[in-house]
Parts: sequence; structure tokens; C-alpha cells
Amino acid sequence: MRLPKTVAAGLAAVLLLGCGLLRPDETGSAGPEPTFSVNPGGEPLDDTIEDAVPPSADLDAVFRPSFTTTEGEIDAGSGFLVRWPDGRVLLLTAHHLLGTAGGMSREYTGAELSGGVVTGMTAASVDDENIVIASNRMVDLPGAVSGDVDIRRDLAAFEVTDAAGAAVLELAESPPAPGDRVYLLAETDQPGSRIYPAVETARGSVPFLQFEYDDEVALKATSGAPVLNSDGRVVGINIGGDEGKSPVEGHANSIETFVPMLRKGLGQV
Repeated sequence: MRLPKTVAAGLAAVLLLGCGLLRPDETGSAGPEPTFSVNPGGEPLDDTIEDAVPPSADLDAVFRPSFTTTEGEIDAGSGFLVRWPDGRVLLLTAHHLLGTAGGMSREYTGAELSGGVVTGMTAASVDDENIVIASNRMVDLPGAVSGDVDIRRDLAAFEVTDAAGAAVLELAESPPAPGDRVYLLAETDQPGSRIYPAVETARGSVPFLQFEYDDEVALKATSGAPVLNSDGRVVGINIGGDEGKSPVEGHANSIETFVPMLRKGLGQV
């Protein structure tokens, strides 16, 4: 996928508005959008950020998940496939989609979801509806919560045994530094591009990824989508953003925090 090069601007952060509540073509209500309050970032970055070519990334790795729960089928947000270091393939998404943001009656803990509230998951590729994956093995993440409680623990994961035909993303070795390019890979309401360039802006004042998009981006239904580095590797799970800011601001659960959660949930601690 080749996209035009763009240039980013500086830093701002106060409010995180939850996204990923409905598929772009849905018209029903999936509950109120959660509001996530965060701390401001550090000092502004330089006005000029070196331009960069977006990475090649296969949209077949991004899915629209449907969760089978004790409250019925929940269609919400996005998810993506990633390869764990031991070779297992996981579908990762945002925990808050399995709560009021996704249309459920209340918020659930990770232990409740994996303990019986969620009994299965199917997901179709946003780029090829013929690519469908399924799992009845939700990873046990007892500490998982919605991002309005703690963005660092907004994570849900499923083990996928058959990912035939689907692209599987790789994890990055380290998170982005301030000024680094990051890219949201997602299906949005906007025609054309599926990869949205941004610049990481946080200077350690917030414990998650905080970035500013180069251009306007419609964030509905992008919670749970992957955030990539310039090598096309996953550095974060999209949790939300503020489309009211200029430039549009995004937030993601960083590999620094979700990888240790997964390691524990997979029994590798």
C-alpha cells in the first residue's frame, strides 16, 4: 500500500473520547461513548518532523469482531492478528468494547469475561469478507479493565488456531519515542486510505501512547485497531482519540504494558 507522504505538527493532550462503538455502516445505538481523562503531555516537540514513508501493511490483518456473550452477540470495534513469540496467533482488541461501549448492560472485569461471559468470537477481515477467523479460547486477563479506568489495561485477546489466508502482524521490540512516526491501520468512514500517519508526542508524562495525526481522521469503530511503527510492527492497540482537537489526538495501549499482561495471561511469567 503506497500513500502520499505527510507532515505532522506538535503536542496537546487533555481529553480522550472512546471510539470503536459501532461498525461504520451500523445505525443502532451501542451505548454512550466513554470519556477518558488523561494528564497533559510534556513540553512541545519541534515544529518540524521529518517526513516518512508509511510502512507496507496488509489490511487483511484487521478484523471486525463479533463476540458471543451471555448478553447476546456483540459487534463492536476492531481487532487484529499478531504473532506471539512462541508462534501462537492472537486476535487482540480493546477490553472496553465488551462493556457499555459495545452495547452490553454494564462493565465487566477481565476475569468475568474469560470466566464465562464471553463464550466465543468470530471476526471477518475488513478487506476480504471471505477471510473469517473464530476462537472459543479467550485469554484470561483478570486485570483487564476499560480505558476510562486504566488505558494500560484496556486489552482483550483470543487464541486463534486457524488464520489461513489472513495477514498476521509482528510485535515491535520497543515502543516509539517522542517524535517517532506511528500509523493507525484501520477501516474508517473515510474513503481511500486505510493507514493514518501520526507522530508520537508523549514525553513520559502519560503511561500510554499519545500521538497527533497528520490529517483529519474519523475514529468511530477503530478501537482495537493496531498502531504500527515505521517498520510495520505493532507498537500499540488503539483505544480512543479526540477528533475535536486540531490536530486530531490519539491514544493507544503500548506494547510496554499490554505485552506483560499477555505474557501473564498465557502463563509465561
